[in-house]
Amino acid sequence: MVFIRAYEHRDAAAISHVIRQTMQISNSRDYPIERLQPLIDYFSPEKVDRLNDERQCLVAEVEGQIIGTAALDGAELVTFFVLPEYQGFGIGSRLLAELEQIAGETGIYAITVAASVTGEAFYRRMGYMPTGVEHDGTAGRQVHLVKELPE
Repeated sequence: MVFIRAYEHRDAAAISHVIRQTMQISNSRDYPIERLQPLIDYFSPEKVDRLNDERQCLVAEVEGQIIGTAALDGAELVTFFVLPEYQGFGIGSRLLAELEQIAGETGIYAITVAASVTGEAFYRRMGYMPTGVEHDGTAGRQVHLVKELPE
């Protein structure tokens, strides 16, 4: 059973592992590892902890193991990762639904995301629409999407 809960400081190392592992396996299908490596290095446990002091971060757990994470930085969806072996089982959908609910409760009625090529199809399935803006991020091409939330 998957349990979604708020981030706690003790989660930093596990979240760092989720982000790094997912980039190395899932994102490396769409981006060269040489471009991903600076991001992999960036998301150390210490950096994850500092970032999540400023964000609304959730984690997904199975039997006490953190297998996914997603965060809101204002109205922007950031650091959304699910370990590759747990992708396709609805965990990302649950994390996203929880964050959308939190956003609505705090007066945010549109969420944006600069999606990786790897994640773009997922966001589209979840109702996010392209804004027409793309940019070349650290790892490569990112597509900007937005979803209007009910008021």
